[in-house]
Amino acid sequence: MWIDCSACGNQYGSFLSACPMCGVPNNFVTAPPAKKKSAADKIAAVAAIALVAVALFLLAPTLIGILTQQDNPVITILQPQGQEPRTVPREELVQHALDLINKDRAEFGMPPVELSANQAAQAHAEDVFNTKLISHWMTNGEKPYMTFTRYEGKGSVQQNVAIAGFSAEQYEECRTNILIDCERIEPLSTIEELEYEMMYKDKECCNDGHRNNILNPRHTHVSIGIVYDRYYVAFVENFENNYGLDVSVNGGQVRISGQLLEGELEQIRIYYDEKPTRAIYDQNKHLLSYSAGELAATVVKPLPPGYYYETPQGYTLVQANRWVEGDSVNVMFNLASAVEQDGVYTLFAVVKDGEETFDATSYSIFVDSQDS
Repeated sequence: MWIDCSACGNQYGSFLSACPMCGVPNNFVTAPPAKKKSAADKIAAVAAIALVAVALFLLAPTLIGILTQQDNPVITILQPQGQEPRTVPREELVQHALDLINKDRAEFGMPPVELSANQAAQAHAEDVFNTKLISHWMTNGEKPYMTFTRYEGKGSVQQNVAIAGFSAEQYEECRTNILIDCERIEPLSTIEELEYEMMYKDKECCNDGHRNNILNPRHTHVSIGIVYDRYYVAFVENFENNYGLDVSVNGGQVRISGQLLEGELEQIRIYYDEKPTRAIYDQNKHLLSYSAGELAATVVKPLPPGYYYETPQGYTLVQANRWVEGDSVNVMFNLASAVEQDGVYTLFAVVKDGEETFDATSYSIFVDSQDS
C-alpha cells in the first residue's frame, strides 16, 4: 500500500515510519509494543555462560545457585509470577528466614538456633549482590571464617550461599532497557523456595551438604545476610558454634579461655592461608567449595620435665605455656613458632563430646610483617 505525504506530496510505502523525503512521521504506523522478557530470553542468557546446565535451566526462568563447604553444582527453581511484588524490609526477611530454619530443625528434633548479631553474612551477601556471582570468597580475597573474625566472631562458622535472579548481563538489560519487561523477584517466597531446595532437594546435587548444615545439632546461632531488588536476591546463612570460648591475641601470645558449655577441649589446630587479595578472589571465585587452608601447626599440652614430643613432618608442634581444660578452659601459647610467612593463621579449637568432635572456634589471625 502506498500513501501520499501530507507535507511534500511524496508517495512512499505505508510500512515506513516517516516520509523518506521530508521526514514527516507516518501517522498510520504505530510503534511496536514493549517486549516482555520471557523465560526463553532468560534461558538463552544463562545457557550462554553455563552450557553444561542447559537441561536444568530449561525448567525455570530464573537462575538459582546454592553453595556450602561441599562441592555443589548450581541448581534452578521456578520463580513465582504475578503482580509487582511488595518491598519487604530486610529485618522481616531475616526473621522469616530464621523461622524457616528453626521450623526445619524442629521437624527433625534439632534445637533452635538463635539469631547472631555478627555482620559477616550480610557483608558477604552485599558482595555477592554487587558482583552477581555466587562465591564463598569475598572480593577482597577473604574466606568466610576470615570475614567472621573480622566482624568479631568468636565461635566457628560454616556457610551456605544462594542466589536467585538474572545473570549480570541480563540484570543490566532488565534495569536499563525500557523496552524489556522482566519478571520481578518476590522476596518472601524466594527465600522459602531456597530453604526448601536446600532441605529437600539437596541429595542428588549436593550430597545433602546444605541440609546437614541446616540440621547440624552443634550449631547454636545463625547470622543471615539478604540483599535484593526487583531482579536479584543474594542469600547467605552463616551457621555458628558458640560454646563459650573466647580468643584474644596480644602480640604473638594467644589465649583461648572461657566456660566450655559442652565437652572437653581436645586439640587446637592452626591452618594457614595466603594473605587475602583481589587476585586470590579472581583465582577462586568460581570454586563451589572452600577448605580451611593448609595445616601449619598443632598446639599440644606442655610435658613434664624430661619428656618430649616427636617432631612431625609437614607441620609444627607448638607446646602451650599453659593448658587448663575441663568446663573452664585456659590455654596460652606463642604463635611465633608456627608463623613462617605472612598470611592468615586460623585457630580451630576442637572439642570432644562423647564420641563426637566439633569446632568451637575458627578464629583468624592476620599476619603482615610490614605492619609490625
